[in-house]
Amino acid sequence: MDKKAMYKISYGLFVVTAALNGKDNGCITNTLMQVTSEPNRVSVTVNKANLTHDMIMESKSFTASVISCEADFDLFKHFGFQSGRDVDKFCGYTDCKRGSNGEMYVTKGINAFISGKVCQTVDLGTHTMFIADVTDMEVISDAPSATYEYYQSNIKPKPQAVGTAPDGQTIWRCTICGYEYVGEELPEDFICPLCKHPASDFEKVVKEAEKEEAVPVGKTESGQTIWRCTVCGYEYIGDELPEDYTCPLCGVPASEFEKV
Repeated sequence: MDKKAMYKISYGLFVVTAALNGKDNGCITNTLMQVTSEPNRVSVTVNKANLTHDMIMESKSFTASVISCEADFDLFKHFGFQSGRDVDKFCGYTDCKRGSNGEMYVTKGINAFISGKVCQTVDLGTHTMFIADVTDMEVISDAPSATYEYYQSNIKPKPQAVGTAPDGQTIWRCTICGYEYVGEELPEDFICPLCKHPASDFEKVVKEAEKEEAVPVGKTESGQTIWRCTVCGYEYIGDELPEDYTCPLCGVPASEFEKV
């Protein structure tokens, strides 16, 4: 079977938010869909590792902000590249409003929001599908919705071409978002200015002069294998990808990774 056939399915992108005991949180997902029109019901599937999952499970409520083509990468960094277990994503965040159900919805880079009251849950192993009656919804702008393909082509930062560093300096590339640092040595305490990941998530890029001695495709310079998440682009380095591995960014299982 050709697994890449799954990539032809059109996915939207959403910020799914929840509120519980005075705390607000949200995460990025591509799993919202309408399941029935009478009654008007939607479903959203959330990884169990996400704090948003636990909050929806207890509150039985969520709001999905539909990301539009006007969104920038900062929206994805804010809700997708950090965990609500570590930071308060809504502390100081002003591009949002509180809806009639008491939950936050995003107001910048989205075109609509849909709120739902959970009426059924389906245990999918690593994820839970929440089926909900729509309780509120509103169109915010006429901007077209962003698809996952649009995100990859137009929103996610593009890495520079290999070998473009001035004066033959070394390029260090963030394996999470593609940001590149130019310098012979990458500081141990360096933090990626885009996705906020540490120096340990950077790898040395092979320069033009080194290509003849480059390792095979799918290997790092130390000879280890790279496994890339086909949903968000996160890369895991190791000769084998654990069967129970879960992407730390988007929460999909090991089956959604492919050898680079």
